[in-house]
Amino acid sequence: MTITSIFIFLLTIWFNIRASNPTPTGSFDWDYLIFSQRWPITSCAQWKEANAKNTCDLPVDKRQWIVHGIWPTKQGTEGPFFCPSAIHFDPNQLNPFLDQLNAHWTNVEANTKEYSFWKHEWDKHGTCATILPQLNSIPNFFKKGLEWNKVQNLADILTQSKIIPGQNRYNVEQIANAVRAVTKHNPMIECVIDSHTKESMISEIRICFDKSLEVIDCDQSHPINNNSTNVITNCSSKKAVMYLDTIPSDGISYQMDYIDNLLQSAEDHHSLLETYKFLKFLIWFSV
Repeated sequence: MTITSIFIFLLTIWFNIRASNPTPTGSFDWDYLIFSQRWPITSCAQWKEANAKNTCDLPVDKRQWIVHGIWPTKQGTEGPFFCPSAIHFDPNQLNPFLDQLNAHWTNVEANTKEYSFWKHEWDKHGTCATILPQLNSIPNFFKKGLEWNKVQNLADILTQSKIIPGQNRYNVEQIANAVRAVTKHNPMIECVIDSHTKESMISEIRICFDKSLEVIDCDQSHPINNNSTNVITNCSSKKAVMYLDTIPSDGISYQMDYIDNLLQSAEDHHSLLETYKFLKFLIWFSV
């Protein structure tokens, strides 16, 4: 075999290796971080609604918002996701602060595999965050989420504006203003719709950070935003949202509360009220 033939042979091998292991492209670039915290009551309600057999783990502190994730994000879109990384998820690296994760980065979806939620967050988002020194390892990534959960304490932030869990409803702009009053920047707010009552429920509040880990305004062009106001949200600006303090029982207790509100103005109509009481008894009796 001549030197030229050997060179061509080696060059062919090199090109084949390059083709099978492509270098990450600009599609894995990102501009800012979304720190998403979720309201566990709503998360649990969604989980149980998906399947009646599903069970939930909730934090001991019932008023506490919990971490969903830290998400590197490209302006005007979602993602990137599942970036090429040499760091593979290792649950043993979480053990030194596992109690904190269970308390503040809780896997609400109880009947799933242990560590599966955190593995998903690392594989989908953490692998893309490793370009930052502060987030370049599994411990650093998850500890930063725990730190931000403590600093950006949404329960305290909302309470300062007299927004508390219960049966009251709040305009999404009230919620955004409460967060903005403390962070000085526009948050992102996600709602979900209850399939039984069609009520809008607060699900997640997201605070955004630049690559220096300074709080910034969230991106108005993010796909979640379907609102014509200055609030970045998928929630309706025309309908108040619920901030639940208890988990609806298979939709029944929630439906009763909903009916209560509808009939509150009709309490002086005796016949209607008696009919309502009878229907409520039938619902209770059939559960």
